[in-house]
Amino acid sequence: MKSLLTPAVRVLTALLLSCSGLHAAMTMTVDWTVNSTIPDNNPTGLADTRTISGSSIGYITSLEVHFETSGGWNGDLYAFLQHDSGFSVLLNRPGKTLLDMIGSSASGFNVTFTDDAVSDIHNVAGGGVITGTYQVDARDVDPDTVLDTDSRTAYLSNFQGLNANGDWTLFVADNASGDEATLTSWGLTINGTPEPSRAVLLMLGLLSMMMRRRKPGA
Repeated sequence: MKSLLTPAVRVLTALLLSCSGLHAAMTMTVDWTVNSTIPDNNPTGLADTRTISGSSIGYITSLEVHFETSGGWNGDLYAFLQHDSGFSVLLNRPGKTLLDMIGSSASGFNVTFTDDAVSDIHNVAGGGVITGTYQVDARDVDPDTVLDTDSRTAYLSNFQGLNANGDWTLFVADNASGDEATLTSWGLTINGTPEPSRAVLLMLGLLSMMMRRRKPGA
């Protein structure tokens, strides 16, 4: 079977893909110190918004979140990350189950969230500060009723395809009384590729039209 692309079109395709930077993967890491108290037993919570500007990442391919708190009762906490149309639930009353309605008795987090991790943060119990790498809770459910058996939908993959620039908001709330936690710091590691220029997108569109018009065997 003959190739549907002439030598000239094949050269143009390779040139456009090279110039567009579609395969030029890149990574950026940002961290922010907060040191703010999370209001106890208050769904209004604490919202910390940070702005990223000047990033060359036009398409996010994957994301990690660094999250650190001190004090408090981990099982009280609910947290989500929001950016543009992206939304992910990081924590939703960790350790809370039908048999343990007060959740994890651990005090503090120093963790990294990634969709590639093995363990679901909701299932972590124990005392002391929770450390390590975990999947996000991902349960987009009312914190007053959430359980470990609820479905998981709000992963970090919800940010794929978005531009890294703009406002990123971390929201944390304490949904039960008795202990007070502090949001110490948080940050992001963003992986992605550059956004191709309008000229490159136009040329790729024209190339696509040329390929569709060309008949097999021509």
